[in-house]
Amino acid sequence: MSALSIRRIYCFSDTYGRSKNPFTQDDADALVSTDFRSFPLEAIKRDFDIYGRENITSHMLRMIFELHDYVTGPQCPHEHVKQEFQKTATGVFINAAPRTTHENGAPFYVATGCNGNLRIVTTDLVGLATVKHRIESLARLPNENNNLYGPTEQFRSSYTAYMLHPEHTLALVQETIDLIPDYPDERWELCYVDRFGNLVTYANKPQEKWAEVEAAAKKLGTESVKLIIGNVSQAVFVGSSLRDAEPGSLVVYPNKNIDVLRKWMPDEDSYTRLYKSAFFQFAKPEIGAKIKVAE
Repeated sequence: MSALSIRRIYCFSDTYGRSKNPFTQDDADALVSTDFRSFPLEAIKRDFDIYGRENITSHMLRMIFELHDYVTGPQCPHEHVKQEFQKTATGVFINAAPRTTHENGAPFYVATGCNGNLRIVTTDLVGLATVKHRIESLARLPNENNNLYGPTEQFRSSYTAYMLHPEHTLALVQETIDLIPDYPDERWELCYVDRFGNLVTYANKPQEKWAEVEAAAKKLGTESVKLIIGNVSQAVFVGSSLRDAEPGSLVVYPNKNIDVLRKWMPDEDSYTRLYKSAFFQFAKPEIGAKIKVAE
């Protein structure tokens, strides 16, 4: 473990000071995917503000695990890249710890995965729920007497990303992985909005949710269903891919999990594409908004 070099660092925090509007944010999904697929051996550090959209980190962690699998697995065509990649590590820092009690914020935890090649420092154990089966170890930094910051330190996050380094030398309390909660099988939620206003959703069993969508369309005898995201319902075309939909329509289709988006019209300008996007048509839903098919 000590021989690993932290080559890729991704910091997600509610303290960096950006708008929560996805159209003015860097698209973390696109950037991180490109890092792994095209530049897996480059030294990279990226910072993403998550204020008001803290739950995107669950999506990002799932994706980073999948990208590690890609670089080390049979899909990656370059054997020398695989070998060099396994000598490096990825660090993911997640900070969103509002002080709503008399404690000095939620504890910071250190989790590892991918045979120790992925290190996660986070305040959010719920955010680890969908990757719980991939977590190999879990430890906690005590809020007090930790030799890193004082008991009333307000800006703990400026210190704690240091624990991404395997040789941090701090005394951590080992925890059981069972401390991470389980993700409810019945839940279907919005997990990410990209820079075009497309909606990425997540369910533990996406095949079952997709079967519900298809069953609803069959019951109605149409190619569309009413989908409810948060408190807003819209008619959406049920397709097997984006190409099935007519230009200008909302479409839902399976894409690893299930995506909801609006297919662009020919000759639309960029402003129209964004402000007629699925994000706006569903009234700018919050990340984590529940999704269901209207009965």
